[in-house]
Amino acid sequence: MADELWNAQLTRENFKDFYMSTVVMVYSSVYQITKEATRCENAIVKSYLDVYSKRSALPGDKVIYVFGDILLENAKHIVEEYPLPSDITYSERVLDEYTRNSMLEKILAKIDSKSFKMAEFISTDVKKTGMTMHARKKNDIFAVTPLLVLEIIVLSILIWMVSFAAVTVPYSKDALINEKSIFENSSVQEQFVSAMGYFPLNVKMVEQTPAEGGEAPEGGETEPAQPEAQIAASLAETTEPEISATSG
Repeated sequence: MADELWNAQLTRENFKDFYMSTVVMVYSSVYQITKEATRCENAIVKSYLDVYSKRSALPGDKVIYVFGDILLENAKHIVEEYPLPSDITYSERVLDEYTRNSMLEKILAKIDSKSFKMAEFISTDVKKTGMTMHARKKNDIFAVTPLLVLEIIVLSILIWMVSFAAVTVPYSKDALINEKSIFENSSVQEQFVSAMGYFPLNVKMVEQTPAEGGEAPEGGETEPAQPEAQIAASLAETTEPEISATSG
């Protein structure tokens, strides 16, 4: 493949073949522009990463041409960003095996990294086939992108965290329910009797007489019946005390 021009669509599986078939020629061309090994290697690594990022939009017969444009642009940019003294001369250099393998390792490590894959995911354009004109207008107004979906997920998590903190933090030290009042040991009658003192009630004594037709005790004498007292509670009509005949 080294003697043939690359004409296949670029993928992760054939990327190493693409690199091995072009890196020798690429190194020689870029070194003539940069005149320094470090700048040359940085421009080459960046160019391979850039063309790999565009792989989905590049047909097989356009890969090599787009890669050439990217390579030239990166080489010129790195020369402008890191200029070297003009009076220094640099000897020609040929790509050795160690440099070739080390650049390949850097490129593959970057491609397989999570940060690179996330950046690709965010920058991917949403393309849908068979979209109607009405749906296209809606998409122009409110475009659904992977970045928008990610932002919505993060915003939902933040809203949930703030809501949960607003409910739990103020009551983290104080109990919401008074368990003592729920599990109180006192009976209902005891609670009712203790509450009687707070109601405006008048207590009256009601006498009970013996039933008619009752038999008298032996000896013919009758003893006055001791009235049995019964407490009758009624609501007080007024809170003022009544005037009796014996009161001064």
